[in-house]
Amino acid sequence: MPGGWAASELDDWLVHRPIDAKIPAQGWKVHVSACLDNAERVLAAVADYCRNGRIAFKFRRSLGALLLANAKYANRGSSGKFVTIYPVDEAQLEAVLTELGEALDGSPGPYVLSDLRWGKGPLYVRYGGFAERYCLSETGSLELAIEDPQGRLVPDRRTPTFRFPEWVRLPVFLEPHLAARNSVKVDGLPYRIERALHFSNGGGLYVGQHIQTGAQVVLKEARPHAGLDVDGTDAVARLRREQEMLERLDGLDVVPRVHGSFTLGEHFFLALSSSTAARCGRPLPSGTRWSDSTATSGPSPNTPRGSSTCKPNSNARSIRCTSGGSSLGICTRSMSCCGQTAGWY
Repeated sequence: MPGGWAASELDDWLVHRPIDAKIPAQGWKVHVSACLDNAERVLAAVADYCRNGRIAFKFRRSLGALLLANAKYANRGSSGKFVTIYPVDEAQLEAVLTELGEALDGSPGPYVLSDLRWGKGPLYVRYGGFAERYCLSETGSLELAIEDPQGRLVPDRRTPTFRFPEWVRLPVFLEPHLAARNSVKVDGLPYRIERALHFSNGGGLYVGQHIQTGAQVVLKEARPHAGLDVDGTDAVARLRREQEMLERLDGLDVVPRVHGSFTLGEHFFLALSSSTAARCGRPLPSGTRWSDSTATSGPSPNTPRGSSTCKPNSNARSIRCTSGGSSLGICTRSMSCCGQTAGWY
């Protein structure tokens, strides 16, 4: 730690700030995204830049914390955030985005869904609280807060979509990046998306229709560098692996047929036959028991109603199951579902 700087801990973050810096309570802040294999290089570049400019920042304390933040069922509103930088005003914000963005150009990282992307990444920006302040929500629970023009504390929600308070003006230098974000549309796709079945940090699961043939399909979405499993494999690699296996099994009536695949906004999509739609989002009957992770032997007649078990195969790395209730889990490294989940992607 250089002289004139202070360090502190905040949950799984480490905070570095100049001792004499006057940091506002809220404003436009920058998030830096990174993958497991480039996180140390990205952090070194950010730390050098911020220390030279005497700009406060915080970062995930370990690669393990970064893995958990980008895991498949991590919070989608905070996923991808590896470093947070706190510019004191819009002039410093523009300098950070321009100068650090140029230095980190080409560094891969997960898309931060709650933020506006600067160029091709890995820098993202959103308006929110710098200081840790709280207010009561409509349901009476404590929420992180920002102050409105009347001096009232209102919720500062990290949702998986970019938004900013209605009383805040979007800086002019961010307008082209907002226009680029809004230019990504589903127009021109061969499929019409009808409804969503399920979301995870790895992507979404949708019911759709092929526009030309009218065939019902299920669209599985995979986000690059996100939805990590215990090995750090992302959602795109897993979905491409699934596509390869389904194409090798094409012709069997026990697996869905691959209609096609495409990329939209850097997200990879796999279109599967309508038989999958009947299975996605349909809970298994109470009392279902999978005897192994391939789920080929069917329910066991000896399993009591209201209970469930799941036994992974030798390739399964983790398992999350409960018994005696409806909130059951998924064997994360197998293709079997052992409970009443909304979807299985």
